[in-house]
Amino acid sequence: MIIITGATGFVGRYLVDHLVRAGEKVIAAGRTRKYDSFFRELGVPFVHLDVARQEDFRSLPTENVKAFIHLAAIIPAACQDSASDIFLRVNTLGALYALEHCRRNNIGKFIFTTTLYEGIEHTELPITEAMGRKYAMTGDHAAYVISKVAAAEYVEHYAQEFGIQGIILRLTGLLGYGRLEGFWTDGVFNPSAFEVFYKLAKAGQALEIWGEHETRRDSLYVKDAVRAIHMAASSDRARGLYLIGSGVGRTSEEEVKTFAEVFSSKDHPIRVVYRPELPEKKKSYYFDIGHAKRDFGWEPVYSYRDILVDYDKEVQSGRFKSL
Repeated sequence: MIIITGATGFVGRYLVDHLVRAGEKVIAAGRTRKYDSFFRELGVPFVHLDVARQEDFRSLPTENVKAFIHLAAIIPAACQDSASDIFLRVNTLGALYALEHCRRNNIGKFIFTTTLYEGIEHTELPITEAMGRKYAMTGDHAAYVISKVAAAEYVEHYAQEFGIQGIILRLTGLLGYGRLEGFWTDGVFNPSAFEVFYKLAKAGQALEIWGEHETRRDSLYVKDAVRAIHMAASSDRARGLYLIGSGVGRTSEEEVKTFAEVFSSKDHPIRVVYRPELPEKKKSYYFDIGHAKRDFGWEPVYSYRDILVDYDKEVQSGRFKSL
């Protein structure tokens, strides 16, 4: 069986669904019972688990566990108070408690997902594993990144000290229906560009391209991400850090034109408006994904157009809606 912490989160729900469809036996664990009906429909047992409480791990199965996938985390986008110790308690101690559970119960494979912000300050592109970490020590993401870095170091420690097959997947920004549609900054919630473009395009309204549209940014569909997690969990070769992203990066112009192409109709074409006078995010980043392809055969299968088409289908079904 495969145990998943953070199974009620955005990535967790897609991962559970993917694994069940692939024929895996799954145990879902998380802090909220809001998705009980989702797991019941899939026939997946759910264990109520707060990863910041070490004693909660005693409720997890210990026999015949093929892999332990640790997704549970607090992210800045969902947290209005980035100055508290919540990142340390949930992200760092939670990972340590999960690793200790695996060590005590002879669970030999541990998969941990971490953040693109560990390497976001690199200027040489594409970003590779060999370039190491480079991240900001200021701003509302700093405490979060530090907590994830510490957790990843614990994964490597347990791999070297106790022989656990530790796999660290540094995920780029993920797209998909059911994610938090924005982020908190200084107590203000800001909607994400992807969801804004989607709503405008569905309404047939004009889409704007700001700035010089030269910045290339990485994003990946959640269904490609969960494929990567499953393939890593099924691999005997995978060990250490892997960068999981698009492998190319896209400009805002490429993305906006794809929205217009997908959601235009013959009678109602969507206008694309250039606004060079408005500010564009200047930070470019994208991952080299060759290491994951070589070690466990993963690469994305969804083009940006495919993402938009499938996202629209998921919105219509409402199946992965965040509650």
